[in-house]
Amino acid sequence: MQPSDRQPPRFVPTLTEVVEPAVVPPTRLPDPAQDVPDQVPVQPVSVAEAPPTPASVSVPAMTPDALRDQGLALAQTLQLRVMERLDGVLEERLRYALADVVQLQTQALYQSIRQEVEGLVSAAVNEAVAQELADLRYPPATRG
Repeated sequence: MQPSDRQPPRFVPTLTEVVEPAVVPPTRLPDPAQDVPDQVPVQPVSVAEAPPTPASVSVPAMTPDALRDQGLALAQTLQLRVMERLDGVLEERLRYALADVVQLQTQALYQSIRQEVEGLVSAAVNEAVAQELADLRYPPATRG
């Protein structure tokens, strides 16, 4: 089979046309040193023709209490949005973290209970063996 006979898989993008880059003729930028005059003419402007200053733009004045309340409202809104986004992720991560902690505690508890039961069984077996040995040496009928 020759390489030209192979068909690419359907999910592989293939080049269907060749695009040539457009050639843009270079533009001549003006020389800044030649365009700047030695002196800039200044013409006086009357006050009536002057553009309004930023002080003349009316901005509603807010008291410090209103600013504080607005800041608190914004903080609460942001907190709610962040908590909504974190709820799903946090729940999943807590579930895994708690599962790990519960698993570790269960294993530790299992070891502790097993040691305690082993000690109790050992003591019971020792007591039973001692009782049997005592019964073999001194039968219950001869005791007493």
